[in-house]
Amino acid sequence: MDRLTADRDWNLAVNALDHLGLDLTAYKRPQLERRLNSFMQREGFPDIESLIGAVQREPALYRQFHSYLTIHVTDFFRDTQYWDYWRNSIQDPQQRHWRVWSAGCSWGAEPLTAALILQELGIQYDIIATDSDDTVLDQARRKLFSQDNYVKIPQAYQRYFYRQGLDWSVIPLDGGTISYRRHDVTQEALPGPFDAIICRNVIIYFEMPVRHRILNDFSHALRPGGILFLGATETFLEYSQLGFEAIAPSIFKKIS
Repeated sequence: MDRLTADRDWNLAVNALDHLGLDLTAYKRPQLERRLNSFMQREGFPDIESLIGAVQREPALYRQFHSYLTIHVTDFFRDTQYWDYWRNSIQDPQQRHWRVWSAGCSWGAEPLTAALILQELGIQYDIIATDSDDTVLDQARRKLFSQDNYVKIPQAYQRYFYRQGLDWSVIPLDGGTISYRRHDVTQEALPGPFDAIICRNVIIYFEMPVRHRILNDFSHALRPGGILFLGATETFLEYSQLGFEAIAPSIFKKIS
């Protein structure tokens, strides 16, 4: 496959951005090259050197650049049938409180979807929602959603939302808490144990060694019997090697 970026320019970007806390080598290179070149064209940078110099000098531009490079495609109840699988997997009458990690939460649709399901089931919860991008985390904390976001919410759950100007917000939920923090899954796992980890359509963007390391970290962060929920398009063929059993499409249970 032809490279979109010369090796010299790519290595310059890798080394410079690593010092800023962004590890480009964790991601699949062709995907990041396309986004890197697109950002340069959009912002009018003639070459890698000028772009790197600018993001090193201007923190606001770096945040904008970081947010553009990373993927933030998500929706409420995305792939609804898979959320039904997850709902079924957590209905344990012996456990009425769940500690959940929503990794790569983007602007907050997935941790809030999980909270609404747990709320409906009458299960208490504490959800830690993380992302490496401060910009989308700020958006997630505001809990303001567009009409396009709102219409994707199943009717049974729309009663939890109310109009706020042109947007929609969520009513205070009494079943638990969602806290948001900056965290990069390519670096390390959060301290466990967790009862469930939700990481959907995130690891698909990483190189295989990084992907394997993240899944291994998830295994260590889950309690025995804990549930791992991946994206509908992601494969996890090595699940048994990492101590899981498959219990439904995209749903894996850590073996006790």
